[in-house]
Amino acid sequence: MKRRCEKIFRCIHCQKDIGNQALGTRFRNHCPYCLWSKHLDTLPGDRKAGCGGAMTPIGLTFKAAGKEKIGELMVVHLCQKCGALSKTRLAGDDQANTILFVYQNSSKMQPVVELDDGLAKQSIRLLGEGDRQEVFTQLFGKPNLN
Repeated sequence: MKRRCEKIFRCIHCQKDIGNQALGTRFRNHCPYCLWSKHLDTLPGDRKAGCGGAMTPIGLTFKAAGKEKIGELMVVHLCQKCGALSKTRLAGDDQANTILFVYQNSSKMQPVVELDDGLAKQSIRLLGEGDRQEVFTQLFGKPNLN
């Protein structure tokens, strides 16, 4: 039985209506078009954050269990209002070119001590040039050999 697609929110950044029909969207919290999110959670899915600020995608990371990399790509968000960091699973309808854009721009970000400290405290490693082959393989099914 196919799930009925319904609007679950309007993107805080690009203002598009976002649905939940694609794989991995049951508890969606980010826009598949621009990857922006809204700061709603203290813990994933709890909807207990009182901030409500816009969360910009600042890079990608791999899902991990302890110190072991599992390999699933996740987007890393930074709240524009309170500075909170979070990581979120990608969904089946997230735009591959937008994900790639976020990945490529994260390596160009100037180091910010507060951001680096926050990432370290949460054991988040933004993916860099050394992760290029795996990022391309996950997004496009083959490594970028350039």
